[in-house]
Amino acid sequence: MHLSGITWVMVIAAAVWAMLLARTFQIQVVDGEKYRQIASNRAQDRTIRVAPRGRILDRNGNVLAQSIQERNKDEANKWDTRRVYPQGVLASQLLGRVGRDGQGLFGLEYQFDEEFRGTDGWQIRVLSGNRVVQAGRKMEGADPIPGKDLVLTIDKNIQEIAENALKAGVEKYRAQSASAIIADPATGEILAMANYPSFDPNVPLTAKSQAKQNDCISKIYEPGSTFKAITAATAIETKSVNPKTVFSGEKGRWAFGSGSKDVIHDDGGRDHGDHDMTGAMAVSSNIIFAKIADSIGDEKFFSYIRKFGFRTKTSIELPGEEVMPLKELGEWSGRTGKTVGFGHEIMVNPMQMVMSYCAIANGGNLLQPTIVREWRSSDGEVLERNSPEKVRRVISEESAAQVRTMLRKVVETGTGQRVNSKYLSDIYFGGKTGTAEKYSSDLKGYDKSKQISSFIGLVPAENPSYVCMVFVDEPKGSTSGGATAGPIFRKIMEDIYFSPLISPAYYNLENIVPNEKCNLEFVGLSRIAAKKQADQSGCPISFVNGENEGSTVVATEYDFENGGRKLRLGSLRLQKMPDLKGLSLRDALEQIGELSGVVEYEGKGWVKRQIPEPNAPLKRNEKFKLVLSEKG
Repeated sequence: MHLSGITWVMVIAAAVWAMLLARTFQIQVVDGEKYRQIASNRAQDRTIRVAPRGRILDRNGNVLAQSIQERNKDEANKWDTRRVYPQGVLASQLLGRVGRDGQGLFGLEYQFDEEFRGTDGWQIRVLSGNRVVQAGRKMEGADPIPGKDLVLTIDKNIQEIAENALKAGVEKYRAQSASAIIADPATGEILAMANYPSFDPNVPLTAKSQAKQNDCISKIYEPGSTFKAITAATAIETKSVNPKTVFSGEKGRWAFGSGSKDVIHDDGGRDHGDHDMTGAMAVSSNIIFAKIADSIGDEKFFSYIRKFGFRTKTSIELPGEEVMPLKELGEWSGRTGKTVGFGHEIMVNPMQMVMSYCAIANGGNLLQPTIVREWRSSDGEVLERNSPEKVRRVISEESAAQVRTMLRKVVETGTGQRVNSKYLSDIYFGGKTGTAEKYSSDLKGYDKSKQISSFIGLVPAENPSYVCMVFVDEPKGSTSGGATAGPIFRKIMEDIYFSPLISPAYYNLENIVPNEKCNLEFVGLSRIAAKKQADQSGCPISFVNGENEGSTVVATEYDFENGGRKLRLGSLRLQKMPDLKGLSLRDALEQIGELSGVVEYEGKGWVKRQIPEPNAPLKRNEKFKLVLSEKG
């Protein structure tokens, strides 16, 4: 059959139409779900909403680490999260840092990475034809759950004081490094944990590996004479030695056996003379403390060394704590017990030493050290609060008190005399110096040219608020603990007591041996008038923020190094009393820091009452009184 051209066209058109119908049926019905999903994916996407990493705060709420969001340079609609450390180098080894993936690498950032991370959320976003996010059109999603905030026991101000003192000490004594720990002996809270050199975690590529190391928990060393306090405490507690018993100093050389190694010398073979336990502690006689340890007996001494915590880690909430296993009693030679008595043949870390001295300071209880004060939610709710944890009672209150008296004598008349502060006339320090040669594997013995010098102090000596340890690695020149670590300790304590924000007592010029020529009022004077008044009286002054910063003296502090005054220039803008109710003491003092007058306060916690009242007119030399309470 012959078909015309028109008929062929119609047949072909019908076939094409049938094919189109079939294809449409397949797309819309048979494969409909598949193509709807493809279209949906092209019109929207799923993005991860990274959970904000929890912050790290000091005990007063100062931010030490936090995460911020920054717009991505390449993708306008993308935000990147960056970890920042607002205080720079402060407590850098303690805090650690995070990597590019936001994961903690070391320090607290590593230890509590899971708690800081929180839970990521997600969001479906609607896109336009060219895959640009359409603003205002949102679909389902899940909000991220922020990580927890960590509040430390660290006090930012005390930490800063310690770090500044260490830096100055390392430079002065040309040391490799130095570290300090400051603890509250009543609670085991660590108020400062400082190391120098340090690094800025905001620019980690500049940091050397040593600068990232937290020597306060990872340094293993022989404690030297600082261990004599442990020996004395054991001897008194076990009644092995009457503290009044006088021992011979053996003229600086004691041969206790027939072997060539059965000889103990005092420092440089010096003859310290004959002493009872207190005198031996003051002059730091190795020979007498070897005899005291021998009187205790190895088995009893070994037992108390363990009780003081020297066999195990302190388990502070930080990674990287190192300990050297205590030599088993069966491995002790006839010499071991005697040399351990003055801090040789035993390896410790600084945190172990601090906590053992805390036991002496608090009346005999070994406490669990802690760096964690509390955990909070992102909106400030307290989720968990730490309480002091007693590990065990090691010695009695009476034994602890006797050792504290001995430690006071060390500073009063012995090797720690350089620790005495002439500026804190009514605050008595106690403590013990220590100097130990470092062991050299190359020499297969002690290297006399490399030493670790240390000082552990109690302040005040009889009823301590602080236990502070300073140790200096490889100082040059004068290397004894009393000549290096001791002065650094003194500087730290002086700065703490002269800081009105952190001092356990309110210290001002009345607490110092004053320069009568500086008994002047400078606040409110112009720079020129202040200089004129100082020159007429013969009072040395300096301007701590330069002579061109503002025109009026707004604050002063005592310059106890030069016997003068330090003046800060600025503008006295406050004319009325601010409302301080509900503020912490620190914040309240900052509010009124530029006002002329004397501040008195009582209690602790937050301001509940103030004199003058809020908005009251202020006069020069105003007297301010703050009443604080921890109750709401």
